Amino acid sequence: MNKKWLGLISGFGLLALVSCGSSSMAYVANSDSDDTTVTNAAATSSGTQDEEDEDKLEPVYVDLDVLASTTDATSLSTSAVETVEDVYGSVVSITASSVSATSAGSGVLYASNDEYGLSFIVTCHHVIEDATSFTVTYNNNTMDESDDVTYEAQLVGGYEDSDIAVLSIEATGLEYASFYEDSDSIKLGSSVVCIGNPLGTLPGSVSSGVVSYVNREVAVDTYTTMTLIQTDVAINSGNSGGGLFNTAGALIGIVNAKYSSSSIEGLGFAIPSNEAVRVANELVDSALYDTANHEWYTGYVEGDYEFGFTISLGSISQGFNNRSYALYVSAVESDYVYSGISLTTNAVITSVEIDYQDESLTDVTYTVPSSVSSDTVTELMQFLYDAGFSLGDTVTFNYSSVSSVTFEIVQYRYSI
Repeated sequence: MNKKWLGLISGFGLLALVSCGSSSMAYVANSDSDDTTVTNAAATSSGTQDEEDEDKLEPVYVDLDVLASTTDATSLSTSAVETVEDVYGSVVSITASSVSATSAGSGVLYASNDEYGLSFIVTCHHVIEDATSFTVTYNNNTMDESDDVTYEAQLVGGYEDSDIAVLSIEATGLEYASFYEDSDSIKLGSSVVCIGNPLGTLPGSVSSGVVSYVNREVAVDTYTTMTLIQTDVAINSGNSGGGLFNTAGALIGIVNAKYSSSSIEGLGFAIPSNEAVRVANELVDSALYDTANHEWYTGYVEGDYEFGFTISLGSISQGFNNRSYALYVSAVESDYVYSGISLTTNAVITSVEIDYQDESLTDVTYTVPSSVSSDTVTELMQFLYDAGFSLGDTVTFNYSSVSSVTFEIVQYRYSI
């Protein structure tokens, strides 16, 4: 089982390739007392489910049988012109919008379902993340933007750990890409073509280069790595979700990242087709389509879990000029698909226990040391990342001044 994104660590920037964020170190200040409950300096927001639209019809869910096609076509000694002519129409531009922001990316058409008039687009999870509506622009395989057609899109499912998501549009008979059947067998130095929407304003842009490394382990945050195709193809913001093709027109990867620095050039990455097609198929296979309302009950990757909490380092007061530091859960997601939804916030953590459902495994405990620092937050999170959870395992957070809380690892399903 892959390691999971368990929660943000307050005070540390995310070491993501595609984007990076930072948050200030959480701090707390209690009144001068012996109470060891931590108070977060910043308010923690919690969401509530929107009320259902009364105008909606009674849902009628169907399980669609959709599988991505694959090809064994290897790189040929053809020009980039011929390759682009073969696959150009399969790459689309994506606009993802929320209440407060709009972002742009790319995607690749890869399958359709004629019975319900749907086509499916694979893109990056970070392209669609936190957005509530999506539009897709299809270029009709021409270089004339006046031929472009825009569709409203629906989210079929997303999987953050592999940075893969699937959208659907109500249209068929379009141009579809075929995934390369075994990205592990890609030859180093193979010629490749990237098609995408750099900067979010230049749809249908083409760049070319070579495969610089086949399966490169790349650190994407403090605790996890991804296995990616490394390429020297020019990649910019907005290319994410676009296609990386070999010169036979096979989709070998989904572009998702680049290193950006004044001292770095030609260092881009793509999610290998083996991983992209596996996740895309699983997301669609586990999703249910509401034929009455033309909406999806989003799919998931079996065994995926997310804790949905933030652990912070804070100070506590135990008398005049007597301060110490402690670990606490500063924020918890409100959605039931997160495993840690029942955790208590703002209470000092003394230990964390893991009880495996498989009795052949030895249960483990992390005890918070008496003297803590930001390194202790890292240690606790690494303990959780290394735990090797399965669905049904339980975790207990023990606190110094309130009751302990035990929760079960549950299936995570990304939704909007």
